[in-house]
Amino acid sequence: MADPKPKLVIVYGTGTNNTKAVAEGIESGARDEGVDTVVLNVADISKEEIVAEITGAQGVAIGSPTYNRKPVPAIVTLVDMLQDVNMEGKVCATFGAYGHSGEAPKTLKRVLKPCNMEQMEVLRILGKPAGPTLDECRKYGAEIAGNMLEK
Repeated sequence: MADPKPKLVIVYGTGTNNTKAVAEGIESGARDEGVDTVVLNVADISKEEIVAEITGAQGVAIGSPTYNRKPVPAIVTLVDMLQDVNMEGKVCATFGAYGHSGEAPKTLKRVLKPCNMEQMEVLRILGKPAGPTLDECRKYGAEIAGNMLEK
């Protein structure tokens, strides 16, 4: 029997669907590299179910738009919950779309540091990804998958 594919959980919050579009681009790039993906909107599923998905995955990408220079509250709550979970050895990526300042992905990376995951550089996209910026999202997904497959 072949080894199961590693799983990447991509979870995001969104206000205008721009961060959703980034998440979908990341998913496309990761799938193209042979990684199983699960994409979850933090508003559509309980935080406990999201934590369970992440616990069973080899990688996690967490995205949030920047509102008032911070990630959206539902993502902050989720990240707080992850502090109590053994996340060691997972690949961790943070991303987001923004209109003005774009701090949310950097804030998420900093807050997740104590979880002992292999952290990647953040992905920040101004506005809705299209053309070259959508390609950037796909490339980021491929990089996440590559890091997961090397483990």
